[in-house]
Amino acid sequence: MKFLFPALTLLFSTISSLAHNIDSIPSASQISSNNPLKSPLDSLVQRSAEHYLQSPVTFDLSIGVIRNGVQQQYNFHRGTGAVSNRSTYFGLGSIAKTFVGIMLAQAVIDKKVKLNDDIRKYLPGNYPNLQYEGHPVRLVDLANHTSALPGMSREYDEHYLDSIVKLAPGPFRDFYRVYTADSLFRDMHHFTLDTVPGTRFRYNGNAMMVLIAILQRVYHTSYDQLVTSFLSKQLGMANTRPQLLPREEKQIVPGHDDHGKVQPFIPDAGFRAAPSMYSTPGDMLKYAAANLSKKNAAINLSHAITFTKPDGMSMGLGWMLDKEENGLHYIMHTGRDGIGYTSLCYLYPDDQMAIVILVNDSSGQDRVADLKNELISGMLNYNTP
Repeated sequence: MKFLFPALTLLFSTISSLAHNIDSIPSASQISSNNPLKSPLDSLVQRSAEHYLQSPVTFDLSIGVIRNGVQQQYNFHRGTGAVSNRSTYFGLGSIAKTFVGIMLAQAVIDKKVKLNDDIRKYLPGNYPNLQYEGHPVRLVDLANHTSALPGMSREYDEHYLDSIVKLAPGPFRDFYRVYTADSLFRDMHHFTLDTVPGTRFRYNGNAMMVLIAILQRVYHTSYDQLVTSFLSKQLGMANTRPQLLPREEKQIVPGHDDHGKVQPFIPDAGFRAAPSMYSTPGDMLKYAAANLSKKNAAINLSHAITFTKPDGMSMGLGWMLDKEENGLHYIMHTGRDGIGYTSLCYLYPDDQMAIVILVNDSSGQDRVADLKNELISGMLNYNTP
C-alpha cells in the first residue's frame, strides 16, 4: 500500500543527493541470519527472506512472527558485517501514526479529551477558519485522516526545497528542528478546509502533527515523554521513541535509498511533516503482541472503527482495518520514510497471529507486502507451527 504526499515526497526523494556511493554490491548468496532452521516456520521464513534479499538494494531484514501465542524473531543480513539483533534500531515511517492514535485513545480514557471534541478547544487563540459550513474539525478526524486539513503545514516552492536538500546533515537537522509546535499553531491560522470534516478520507501526516501538538498541550509535557513513558510502563517497550538519543543513533542500521545508496541519518525532530518513530525488532514484537492481547484499554479503543472508506477499508485511530482476499480480517499499518527504511505491521486478531517486517531499503511498500503475503500464505496453507 502506498500513500503519496506530493510536497513531502519531493523533499525526501532528493535527500539521496547527500548519500554515499556503494563501491560494490555483495552477492545475494552472502546471507547470514540467526534463523535456527529447526521448524517448518523457520524454513518458510528462510525461503521468503532469501527471496526478498535477492534485491541489490536490501541489506538488513527483520521478520517478527506471532502465532499460537509464540513470538519468533528472525534477522538477516546480506554481505559483510554483523546480523542485526533484537536491539538494533530501524525507522518505522508511518507506523508512527498508530502510536499517536493510541495516545489519543489514552487521553480519552484519562478523561482529558473526547473524540468528538472540536480541536479549537485545545488550540491557543481563535481559529474561525478551522470549520467548513459550520462543521468543525474534531479530534477523531485528525486520527482517521478525514480532517480536511491541508497535507502540509506550509507551502514550499521548488527553489527553496532545492536549497534545503543541498544542506549538510547538521543544518538539515536544524531545518526540521526549528519548526516547533508554536510554528505549526501560527501556520494553522492560514489553513483552508475544502470539505466537511469527517466525511472524506485523505491520508494526512500534517493532521497527525496537529494531534501531537494538542496532546502536548493537554498533558503539559512533550510527546516524546508522553509516548515513551506509556510504552515503557504499560507495554514494556523501552527501546521505542520518536527521537533517538545520540548513543542510540549508533545502534540504528544504515538506511538505503531505492538505488542501494546509504542515506545520511537526518531525523525529522519538528512539526513540519509527519510523526517519526524508531524501534527495535524486539520492541516491535512486544507492540504486536500487546495489540493482539486486548488487555490494554487505549489500544483496544484505537482499534474501534471510526470511519469506513467507499472501498471497504475502515479506520480506527491511526490503524487501518480490512480483510485479505481469503477473508482473513486484519488491523495494520505500513511505513516508508525519507531516510531509507520500510516497515510493516499486520495483526490478525481472529487468528491471534501477527507479522512485523523491518528493512533498511526504500524500494517500496509493495515489495514488503509481497513478502508478508508469502509468509501468510505459507503459514495458512501448511498450518506451519
